[in-house]
Amino acid sequence: MKNSLETLSLYCEKVIIGFLLATVVIVPLFFDIRIYSVFDLSKVTVLYLLTAILLAFWIILAACKQRFTFIRTALDVPILAYAGVFIISTIVSINPLMSLFGTYKRFEGLTATVCYLFLFYATVNFITTRKRIFLLITAILASAILASCYGIAQHLGYDMFRWSSFEARRVFSTFGNPVFFSAYLVMTLPIATVLFFLIPFRQEESPGSKSSCLGWIFFVVPSVMYTAFWLTNTRACFVALLGGLAPLLFFIFKKETGKRGKCAALITVFVLIGIFFNVRHETSVIKHFTADVQATEAPADDPVSDNGQTLKRPWIASKFSVTGSSFSRIFQYLAALRIIKDYPVLGIGPDTIGILYQKNLAKVYAVRERDHGFPFPRQDRIHNDILDITVTRGIIGLGTYIWLLTAFGAFVGKTYKRLDGRSKLLVLGLLAGIVCYLIQNEFSFGNTPIVSLFWVMLGLCIAVIKINEGALAVDVRNAEAGGSCEEEKSGYAQSFILPVSRLRISLQWTGCGIALAALGFASVFILRVYRADACFEYGRRIMEYEKENLLTAAEKGAPYIRHAVFLNPYETFYRDELCRTYLHVALKTNHETWIQKAYTEAQNTLRLIPEHFMGFFHLGMIHQFLSDRYGKNTTDSAIAWYEKAIDADPFQSVFHSNLASLYSKKGATDQAIEELLKAYLIRQDDLNAVYRLASAYAQKGDLDHALIFARKSVKLNPSDPASYNNLGAILGKMGRYEEAIHAFRGAIEREPKEPMYQENLAKLYLSLGNLTESISCYEKLIDLNPSVADYHNNLGVMYQKEEMRDHAIRSFQKAIALRPDNPLYTYNLADTLVRKGQYAEAKQILQTFTKSYPKHAFANIHILLAELYLKNADWDKVASECEQAIQCDEKSIAAYKFLSIMYYNRHQYELAEKTAQKTLALSPGDQEAQDLLVKISNKIRR
Repeated sequence: MKNSLETLSLYCEKVIIGFLLATVVIVPLFFDIRIYSVFDLSKVTVLYLLTAILLAFWIILAACKQRFTFIRTALDVPILAYAGVFIISTIVSINPLMSLFGTYKRFEGLTATVCYLFLFYATVNFITTRKRIFLLITAILASAILASCYGIAQHLGYDMFRWSSFEARRVFSTFGNPVFFSAYLVMTLPIATVLFFLIPFRQEESPGSKSSCLGWIFFVVPSVMYTAFWLTNTRACFVALLGGLAPLLFFIFKKETGKRGKCAALITVFVLIGIFFNVRHETSVIKHFTADVQATEAPADDPVSDNGQTLKRPWIASKFSVTGSSFSRIFQYLAALRIIKDYPVLGIGPDTIGILYQKNLAKVYAVRERDHGFPFPRQDRIHNDILDITVTRGIIGLGTYIWLLTAFGAFVGKTYKRLDGRSKLLVLGLLAGIVCYLIQNEFSFGNTPIVSLFWVMLGLCIAVIKINEGALAVDVRNAEAGGSCEEEKSGYAQSFILPVSRLRISLQWTGCGIALAALGFASVFILRVYRADACFEYGRRIMEYEKENLLTAAEKGAPYIRHAVFLNPYETFYRDELCRTYLHVALKTNHETWIQKAYTEAQNTLRLIPEHFMGFFHLGMIHQFLSDRYGKNTTDSAIAWYEKAIDADPFQSVFHSNLASLYSKKGATDQAIEELLKAYLIRQDDLNAVYRLASAYAQKGDLDHALIFARKSVKLNPSDPASYNNLGAILGKMGRYEEAIHAFRGAIEREPKEPMYQENLAKLYLSLGNLTESISCYEKLIDLNPSVADYHNNLGVMYQKEEMRDHAIRSFQKAIALRPDNPLYTYNLADTLVRKGQYAEAKQILQTFTKSYPKHAFANIHILLAELYLKNADWDKVASECEQAIQCDEKSIAAYKFLSIMYYNRHQYELAEKTAQKTLALSPGDQEAQDLLVKISNKIRR
C-alpha cells in the first residue's frame, strides 16, 4: 500500500509540473472563434480548468503523503493580507457577483485572482530544481515565440482568420489586443535575453556544436520577439521596455565583461530593428507619441457656444490631441479620484468600475463642440494600476499591494548578493520582466495571460533563490525517506506530521474526495459559462446572417441567446442583446408579446446590476413604444427611465435623442433642443440629431441656429436630399430666396422623383411672384404623378394668375375629375368661368356640386352662387345662398354684403342697414359697405 501511494504521489507531482508548463503555454496562445469573447473568455476558461486540475492533483498528492510539506516564503503574510482585502472588497462590493467572477470580457474578479495566487504557490512548491526552472522558462518563451511568429504573419498578411478589428500596423497575435500582446512580449523579452547569455545552461557542458547551435537559437528568439514587439506599436510598453530591458543590458555589459561581445551583438540587432521600424510611418512609435501632442486647437465650423461650460479642463489637457489616448487618460484619472473620494476604504469592489465610471466621468468632463464628438470609449478599467486598485479595493487594498511588492523587493535584495553568477542573471531577467509589467501597468492594465505570467515570474524568482541557497537541498529520495534535520532548519518549509491511523487515513481520503467533488462541480459551472458564450455567438451570427428578415432572424437566433441566458443567468450582456432583439421585433411587428418579453429581460438585468444603464434605456424604449404605438399614458414613465439611463451614462447619444423625442411630443421644445444638443455634442456625425436640431430651432423661430444645423446636416451627408430640402425651407423663411432656390434644386438633383422637393420650389417661386418657374415646377410634378389632384388645381391657379384662363379651366377640370368631392376645385373652376364671362356654365357647375354634396361646408361656393343670382336679381336665391354661407362661416363679409344689397333692392332698408353694419363690423374699411349705408340713410330720411 505504501509503495502504491509513493508511486501515485510521484506520478501526481509529475502531472502537476506538466500542467503548470501547459498553463504558461496554453493560456497565452489559446483562443476560440466559436465564442463571442474570442480571446478573453477562452483564456480565462483554460486558466480555470488547468488550475482546477493542478489543485486536484495537489490534493491527491497531499492525501498520498504522510508528511505534507508546504514551502513558505517571505510573501506569505503580504499575500494573505492582499487576498483577504480582495475577499472583503468582494463581499462589500457594489455588485458582489461581478466582483466574484469579473466583468464580461475582463474576468479579473476574485476567482481569477485566486487562480493567480495558486499558480504562484504551485511554482514555488514544485519548481524545485534547476531543470524544472529551465523547463518552465522554456515553456514561457515557447508561447512567446509562437505568438510572435503569428503576429509577424498577421502583419505580412498571412492569417487564416479575418479579424474585424485588425489593422496591420498594430498586430495583436493570439491576445486580441496589441497592448496585451506587447505587454506579454516586454515581460518575456528580458528572460529570453538572459538565456542568451546563460547558454550553456549547465556548467558541466563543454562548448560544442550543440551548445553553439543552442546559443544561436537563443539569439534568434529575442530578435523575433523584439520584431513582433515593434509591430504592436504600443507606447506604454515601449516605456516599460526602456525601464526594464535597457537597465538589464546596461548591467550585463558593465558587470559581465566576458559577455560584452554577445551583449554588443544583441544591442546592435535591437537598435537596427528599432531604426527600421521607426523610419516606417505605420510602425513608428515616435510618430505614435508625437501624434498625441496638439499645439493648437482647431475650432468647429459654425460652433454652438461653449460659454455655458461649467467644467474647466486641466491645463495639461490642452497639450494633447482630443482623439489621443493621453487626453483620455487625464480624465480617466480624474474620474478615478472622484470614485476614490466616495469609496476610500475598501473601494467599489473588484472589476466593477464599468458601473460607476461614466457617471463619475461626467463630473470632471463635459463635451465641447470643438472636440468633434465624445472621444472616449466606455471604460471598465482605469489605465493605471495604482488608481485601479485604489478604486476597486480602496486605500487598504492599495496598501496590501504595495506591501506585497515591497516585501518581494526586500527579499530579493537581501538574498541577491548570496546568489551565484548564473542565478543572479536569471533573477535579474525575471526582475526586469516584472518591472516591465509594473511600468506598463501604470498606463494600461493586465489581462489573464499577463497577470498569470506576472505571478509565475514572482514564484520563479523565489524558486531560483531557494534552489541557489540550498533551502531545498534535500532531494526527492531523502524527502520521501522522511527528510533530514537540514530541511527543518532551513525555515522555508513547514511539515505537518500526523500519527498514522485508520481514522486519519479515512478522514484524509474523505476530505480529498469532497475537495475533488467540489472541483468537479466548479469545472461543470466553468464549462457552462463557456457553452453559454458559444450559444450566444451562434445565435448572434444567425441573426446577423438573417438580418434582412428581422422576424425570421429573431425566431431562429433568439432561442440560442435564451439558452445562453439559461446556461449563464448572471451575464447581463446576453440579456441586453436579447432585450434589444425583442424590442426591434416589437417595433417591426407592433406585437405586444415581444414588448412583454423585452420588459422581463430589462427587469432581470436591473436585478443583476441595479445601476445598469442599458436596463434603464430599454425600459425607457418599452414605455415610449407603448405610448407611441398603443396610445398608453406611459410618456412620463419613459422620460423617467431615460433620465435614469442618462444619469448612469451621460455620454450615450441615443439616450438624449430618444428623450428629446418625448419632450417634442409633449410640446416642450426648449427641453427637446437641450437634449438634442447633448446628443449632437456626443456624436456630431449623427445626421438624425443634426437634422432634428435644425427643425426644432426652426419651429422655435430661432432661424440663425436652425440655419447652422441645416448647413451641418448637408455637410455631414452631401447626398441626402432631405437635408437640402430642410436647408431650403429655413433659408426661405429667412428671406434668402436665391440660396433657398439653390438648396431646393440640390434636393431635386439628388432625388428627382420626390415630388415634395419640386413642390417646395414651386411654392417658393410663387411667393416670389415668378409664375413662369412655378408653372414649370407644377408641370414637372404632374409628369411625376398625374393622379394628384392638388397638382392640377395649383397649376390652374398659376394659369389663372397669368390670365391663361383656358389652360386654367382644363387644369381645374382634371382636378375635379380626380377629386369631384373637393369644393375648392369646383369653386376655382367656376370662378375662372365667371372671370371669362361664362356665367351660365359657372352657375350650372356650382348648382350641380351643391346638389351632389349638400352637406359641404365651403362658404365661397354659396357666395359665388349668390353673386351669380344677384346678377339676375333672383333675390330669394341670393338670400338662401348667403344664409348658407353664413352657416358655414359666421364671419363671411361677402355674405353680409350681398344680403344688405339684396335687402336694399327689396326696399327692406332697416334689414339692409343692419346687415351693412355687420359687414363694417367685420371689415371697418369696406368702402362698398360704407357707400351702401349712405344710400340706405338717404332712403330712410325720405
